[in-house]
Amino acid sequence: MWRLHRYYLKELAVNAAITFIVLFGVVLISLIYRGIQRSQGGELLDAAKITLFWALDAVPHLLTISFLIATVVTFTRAAQDRELTAVRAAGISPRVPMQSAVLVGIFLSVAASFANHYLIPEVHFMKYRVIKEVVRTAFMNLGLGGDRIKIPNSNQVLTFRRKDELTGDMLDCTIYSPEPISPRLKSSIVFVDRVSIPPTEEWEARNDISILLSGVREPIGTINAATDVGDITIHVGLEDLGSAGGRQDKDEDVTSDQLLAEVMRGVHENPVRAKYTLFRRCCFALMPALLAPIGFCIAEMARNRGRVMALMLALIPLSMFYFGEVLGARLLLSTNNPWSAWMPVVLLLSVGVPVVWRQLKR
Repeated sequence: MWRLHRYYLKELAVNAAITFIVLFGVVLISLIYRGIQRSQGGELLDAAKITLFWALDAVPHLLTISFLIATVVTFTRAAQDRELTAVRAAGISPRVPMQSAVLVGIFLSVAASFANHYLIPEVHFMKYRVIKEVVRTAFMNLGLGGDRIKIPNSNQVLTFRRKDELTGDMLDCTIYSPEPISPRLKSSIVFVDRVSIPPTEEWEARNDISILLSGVREPIGTINAATDVGDITIHVGLEDLGSAGGRQDKDEDVTSDQLLAEVMRGVHENPVRAKYTLFRRCCFALMPALLAPIGFCIAEMARNRGRVMALMLALIPLSMFYFGEVLGARLLLSTNNPWSAWMPVVLLLSVGVPVVWRQLKR
């Protein structure tokens, strides 16, 4: 029996690995734009890290899908080559070759359980914080990547025509402000010869950003900024700047042991949501083990219909699983019951148990 197990284990492992690599590569390529977009203010390495973290966040889904596809492809090939028929003719129960898929499914469920409860929350946390949080948020909120800068805590907008290549200062600037930026100025539109912003490395050391306006003058009038108004400095605190448009930590960013500890101590602000997150992670971890016998039976049923039909039939349990995911989230909102997170398992068992029972009893 071990030779039979080893034969199918080898083929199943190779097919699952190839399928996972292909799917992971597709997801990785599709997320390159998002990584570049979110890495504003960082380097190329930061964009690569963000892209990788976003792709790793999808690993539980890719693991389940790739394993189901590999199971269906492997045993559909065996059924078409009459290997499963020969096994039945030899008096061997179809449960014996199915055990190979179940063993791989159990192994993947254990690995997925560790990943869902510990690794994926860390990845989910890190994908928003690859670049140093204060500097990245300040850069994005100030809009230093474009030619328009909105000054925080005000409705003032600064535009510039060119930059000094040596110092990086902005030249020939215009400030639009509902209220005058200085008591000596009356106009809401002000011309500025030079705007200086310190390098990002100095922001945290000084705990604020000092924007120096040099050569301030009105577009109409006789006020000479160099002699009458003088230079104007605008101070912006990093805490105020970093909180603008900031992202609050969620349950998806916290490992399961920390989340459970907060619930048991009564310090979590939404214990029902936390329990739902814990149950949802357990549900995703069980999926490979539950899909193993279902995939085997689908493959044997599609013996005379080909692999394409088998893959089409495999979409049924996958659709039921993700439909249960959506339905469970809806039930949580309407009933406030965390056990609704198990809805994917309930729907999958309601469809899979009759199919597996019928196919194995033939």
